[in-house]
Amino acid sequence: MRHRKTVLSAIFAMAVSVPALVWAAQMQVQELAVGTYVSNRHLYGSNDSFAPTVGELYAFSRVVGAEGSTHVYHRWYYGDQLMAEISLPVRSGNWRTWSSKKIMPQWVGRWRVDVVGEDGSVIDSVTFVLS
Repeated sequence: MRHRKTVLSAIFAMAVSVPALVWAAQMQVQELAVGTYVSNRHLYGSNDSFAPTVGELYAFSRVVGAEGSTHVYHRWYYGDQLMAEISLPVRSGNWRTWSSKKIMPQWVGRWRVDVVGEDGSVIDSVTFVLS
């Protein structure tokens, strides 16, 4: 009897974890860009190069394939240095979300924004330059 409970517990644990693995494999970033402002859930001023005096930038992502409510994270990197990590809710299978970052004029060079899932995996990345 004890062995049966152990086996059933193991089967139940695997059955519960499989949907989470399937969900993680299905969620993806359909759109990712950096721009100068967001209005009515649309990104404007999208580019891969910005003036150091831009002041603030927005990372805009459209996440598709999520089932249920979850989160993604926008990680802003200046070179290889993590400058900000913003948790963003994803509440449907087609969800637009964005984060912003204040930019100092002396931060010239290569930047990257990673979209990271709850499991810590990088789903997508976008790079840009301040020059």
